[in-house]
Amino acid sequence: SFFCLSFAMVAANEGVIEVFEYITMVLMILSIIGAFCVIVTFGINPRNKLRTYPIKLIMYLCVCIVIGFTAFLIAFEPYIYNNEPMCIIIAIFVHYYFIANFLWTFCIAFNFYQMIVRRNRQAQHLEKYFHVACWGIPAILVIFTGGFNQYGDLGGACYIKSALVRFLCFFIPGLIIISCNAILFFFVGREIHETLSSAGASSDSGRPFDKEKLKTLKKEFRVYLSIFVSIGLSWIFGYLMFLLPFPIVSDIFFILFSIFTPMQGLLIFIFYILNGKVAGAWAGLFGVLPCCPCCNALAARLDTENTTNSQSNSSNRSGNSGSSASGSMSDSGAL
Repeated sequence: SFFCLSFAMVAANEGVIEVFEYITMVLMILSIIGAFCVIVTFGINPRNKLRTYPIKLIMYLCVCIVIGFTAFLIAFEPYIYNNEPMCIIIAIFVHYYFIANFLWTFCIAFNFYQMIVRRNRQAQHLEKYFHVACWGIPAILVIFTGGFNQYGDLGGACYIKSALVRFLCFFIPGLIIISCNAILFFFVGREIHETLSSAGASSDSGRPFDKEKLKTLKKEFRVYLSIFVSIGLSWIFGYLMFLLPFPIVSDIFFILFSIFTPMQGLLIFIFYILNGKVAGAWAGLFGVLPCCPCCNALAARLDTENTTNSQSNSSNRSGNSGSSASGSMSDSGAL
């Protein structure tokens, strides 16, 4: 698969690789659809209702997923890699948007850190710098690679032909960014754990483990998983597959990498779209149509439920030191 080519190695036997190539293809198609739905949902809904600053960063990441994953799938088509000009163009798109994907995940991770750990809810001024870095750095790497005429057919796929250039212009930048994301994830995760634990402790009053504690643990796990996906940490499995080339260990990381990395767009769709707030927004949009009179009532009911839940969570957090952090988590899109 492309991922094995990116890391210049083969993990597991040919039969297993062929199976995971099909799995990867299906998951990437679902991710493209999911990421496109995220862009459409937050793009057409009112800015002050759904399209917050953290959500805008997610939308930019989804743009990279849609274009990058689509280019990746096209790169393996014979009519593309047998046509040199088209192969070069597709290889450039794959390289550019996968690097941009890495960089936008770092921006999202840094924004989580700013809002949750530093309690800085006024980080919007950094967006212009994010755009310069996330669209400019990939362009520099593409120009460097193209200057040495290194785009083309890589034996049945359009990508960077030289292993050295792949290492310098894809592997190393990705490793640096994912390592930074992992460090930020540690600090963000620690803050989330302390916040939710303090909120739970204030309402437990020494009671044994109950449904409320289980609910808190589920919420904490969901937050961790949504952040893990948003900042692209599934790429860690790919780098560990390369850095730990032991038979069984590399096979395990190969399986995890082949499943979770192509699911990036699909999981973002699940975590950011499948909730009552987005359903209420869609119901409100369809409510203006004469054929959907019941949508307005549904939107009003969902908005009331969301408001009630928010007020309930705020009252549960009031009076403890975690209220500020919980508000920051909500603003950041983590909750």
